[in-house]
Amino acid sequence: MNITQDGPFLIIERERFIVRFPAALADDLEELQDQDFYVTLTDGPTYYASLMTLDAIDAVLRRWSQTGEGGSYFFTTDLVITPRPGITAMIEAIDGLVREGEIANACQIIPDPTGRRDASA
Repeated sequence: MNITQDGPFLIIERERFIVRFPAALADDLEELQDQDFYVTLTDGPTYYASLMTLDAIDAVLRRWSQTGEGGSYFFTTDLVITPRPGITAMIEAIDGLVREGEIANACQIIPDPTGRRDASA
């Protein structure tokens, strides 16, 4: 998988989409359990997604329970849950959403983070 750095974003280009996410090449990308992504379809709109593992969700619930912030539930918009940590699992999930035509059901369209006019507008 080819990953490049563009300012604060790491970029992965695939046939049907480009993924941008805030991280550094020095990060251990196969240990990621909670990551935000911008997914721009080829000649299409840009979507926002948060990808998390069940372990990451459990960690949030436990932390909130200990800090008194809650812990009885967890929710977030545009959440995709992956079965294992790492950038490979996350890109596989995004690829599946795009391939199956489910990206629009799982995520909301947002303005393109590169400043380009969104193709859906």
